[in-house]
Amino acid sequence: MHLALIASTQPSTLEWAQLIPLGSAVIAILALLVAVSNRNTARQALALASQQEERRVARLTVTLDEAVSWRRQEASRWVGIKILAVNPTDRDAALVGADLHVTYTLRSGRTMTLKLRHETTGEAFPDGVVAIDLPVRLQANGAVAGWLTFPLPADLFPAGAGIDRYDAVLQDSRGISATVSASILREVNHDQAADGP
Repeated sequence: MHLALIASTQPSTLEWAQLIPLGSAVIAILALLVAVSNRNTARQALALASQQEERRVARLTVTLDEAVSWRRQEASRWVGIKILAVNPTDRDAALVGADLHVTYTLRSGRTMTLKLRHETTGEAFPDGVVAIDLPVRLQANGAVAGWLTFPLPADLFPAGAGIDRYDAVLQDSRGISATVSASILREVNHDQAADGP
């Protein structure tokens, strides 16, 4: 009877011995699938974190809408630059300053640049020209539109100097500068709308 019991347990031990490698292989395949799934999830999380961090990187985009000039008196002239400033990031900022860089060429052929500050106290601005009062808040993923105005006294430039271009340079509270350029200014009268035909 003892011999019969031993004979009946031997095939069972052989079956377990054959199933262990198969079970190990199935577990290894399942572990591999879980690892691949975790890897894909980690990649997606990293891509999302990178996109969020990129949206937080300080940037400033400025586009030129219109550039005009007008005379208040015979001795002075004003330049108006209408801009759209966009903050395409997730952090608030502010426009804190604006300069007009006027590049001109002397008769000798030498190129010079004159820098003028934005002023909002001009008299007799044309209809539709309302200067932006800086600093102005620039919300996250927001925009600000308006006029930058600069006085240009007639005696600023030497006789015979030719103006090449006007660059409006803006600075924001994060230390970023952005520039928009105009080579031609449209002349308007005091009683003419600046955004008119």
